[in-house]
Amino acid sequence: MLGDWENYHEEDETLDALKRYQEMLFNRDNSFFDLHEYECIIDYYVEQFNFKDALSAAKLAIKQHPYALSVKLKYIHLLIESGKPAMALRVIKNLGNIESSNYELFLAKGFALNLTGKHTDAKPEFTRALKLCDENRDEVAYSIAQSYMQIGQTSQAIKYLLLAFRLNEDNILVLYDLALNYEKIGCPEKGIFYYHKYLDLDPFAEHIWHNLGLLYQRIGEFDQASKAYDMALAINSGYQPAYFNKARMLMLHNKTEKAMQVYSDLLTYDSTNIKALCELGNCYEHSENDKEAQNCYRQALRLDKNCSDAWYGMGRIFYRQKKFRLSISSLNQAVDIQPCNSDYWFILGEALSASRKINEAILAFSEAARLNPLDLESWMACAQLLFRKKKFEDAIQLLNQIYQYNHDNSTVNYRLAAYYAYQGDIDNAIRYLKKGLTINFQECKDMFKHYPKTKSNHAFQYLVETFKA
Repeated sequence: MLGDWENYHEEDETLDALKRYQEMLFNRDNSFFDLHEYECIIDYYVEQFNFKDALSAAKLAIKQHPYALSVKLKYIHLLIESGKPAMALRVIKNLGNIESSNYELFLAKGFALNLTGKHTDAKPEFTRALKLCDENRDEVAYSIAQSYMQIGQTSQAIKYLLLAFRLNEDNILVLYDLALNYEKIGCPEKGIFYYHKYLDLDPFAEHIWHNLGLLYQRIGEFDQASKAYDMALAINSGYQPAYFNKARMLMLHNKTEKAMQVYSDLLTYDSTNIKALCELGNCYEHSENDKEAQNCYRQALRLDKNCSDAWYGMGRIFYRQKKFRLSISSLNQAVDIQPCNSDYWFILGEALSASRKINEAILAFSEAARLNPLDLESWMACAQLLFRKKKFEDAIQLLNQIYQYNHDNSTVNYRLAAYYAYQGDIDNAIRYLKKGLTINFQECKDMFKHYPKTKSNHAFQYLVETFKA
């Protein structure tokens, strides 16, 4: 009880000092504040993420207390936090050898050097900080690790995290970051080890059980992953990431019914969860139950008429049902709401193509390819429509744009061979046919089937017979 009273007393002192400080600024006075008061004022601004005012207070504090290292250290850290590491280094340099035994100074210098890209120079500063530190060396090691995490040097971060772990095996922040960083460098098994260490200390941390599930899933331990997700949900029945990741894992392994049950459980907890409704609708689609899928999508749209995934789901169903007008209408709603989704544009292109709206379909496939340049299917679909319109040169030019990234794709080579043949450029047609035959000989049958003109070409027939022999 006495401790609580002291906290309240300290808070009152801080607020009183802050009030007098702000009045001083407003009146442009030059009032005196003792060192403790300045420290409280600076800490208050930092807690409010108001680094600008914290820096101003630190500057005034240094003017009134020029020999106080504590406030200078606060100023240095504020410069680093404010993205001014070079300025922080200048302040440290001006301190000279006044406090050569203070580990915090070397620690701050290491932070600043790391942020200015002088990683080699930072290392000896961190080493000196650790040597000079008598207490809480695990916290110092952890701070150094955070500095390396900030600049993306994961291996160095792990080195200091392991040191912090050896010094104190019960620091859950260290355990969490060890798991996270081992995952980053592709060592999920070690990540699992440290997550378990974390759970030994805090078994009711649902987010750790969830992360553990993701790592077990990554290494193919799906039963363990499912158990981890279940533990997260047992601790917190409203923890949505566990529902979604468990269901998606089940869908990946064609366990659609079980995935549907997971989404249904989530909707029992939260009946207005639009994302869960759309995912459940997708499950029903996989089960070829379009009626229930549509019910899910309609329910999602009743909750939010701008739910693009629901419009997309409706568009897919109408497309499969060959109700192309309705499909196009639904998919247009989806792309209007979320115009940067390449999947939406691709299915819209399919529906427009099926409705023989070829020019519009070409535009839709082109947009899908623009949004996702690695989506070969969109490029191929667009080229094929250009071919159907007898725009052979445009179709060839389109496929040549992506050829350098897909030169080992047999279908691309066979398509180019066919397009060149229809254009009358037999030399190029033969060149790409050779490549297609080398990659996948059997696929030439598909080319002859879909592009009849190539079947009657004697040069093509001779080349195929040569490869067959």
